[in-house]
Amino acid sequence: MKRNKNVQLLPQLVESVVGDSADLFILFVDLCGSTEYKQNCIILKQPDLTWIFRQLIFLQRAACIVTKYEGVVVKTIGDEIFAFFEATTNPEYVLKCAIEIIQGYGNLKAYKGPSKIEAKASIDFGPTYNGSIVDTVEFDPIGLPVDRCARLNSLAKKNEIVFSEAFLSLVAAIYPPNGFKHKYGYYTHSENLKGVGQTKYFRIAT
Repeated sequence: MKRNKNVQLLPQLVESVVGDSADLFILFVDLCGSTEYKQNCIILKQPDLTWIFRQLIFLQRAACIVTKYEGVVVKTIGDEIFAFFEATTNPEYVLKCAIEIIQGYGNLKAYKGPSKIEAKASIDFGPTYNGSIVDTVEFDPIGLPVDRCARLNSLAKKNEIVFSEAFLSLVAAIYPPNGFKHKYGYYTHSENLKGVGQTKYFRIAT
């Protein structure tokens, strides 16, 4: 009987999950070289606060910029920020947000040379579902765009933004033909992404 009750609840659960969905712009922003920096701090016998402050400065400033562009910071994952923007957002705002984050640390006098803060980002767009399992997070996107964006982020190098074909189709549509490429000068690539398959993606150096 217990199983029968669980089966009866299944349609309600499916409706709850499928109904709580949204097309979103997905953004991952990552602090470059943080693992090596931590290791160097250990070798030089510097206090842990050295790398902790550096990482927190990156995360805090990046989160503030996301909020400025009306994005939502879902969570931090180590030295990475996972954020999303509503489908009604101008796609170029998402790109400008990523650019501002990457370029936002050059004026920090305390972080020059080996301590310089450098970042990379990836952007995607598509249908997502709410994977939140805690009350403190209203919407935690899960779905192919999130997985693909995470994979794309691993392909980005410091001071670069990579984005999917789905994002390109939206952001390029607000320009005249070839206007977006003329302005940002992106390069086209293709990669077999783990769990995703052969994927065309695009790269901008900021």
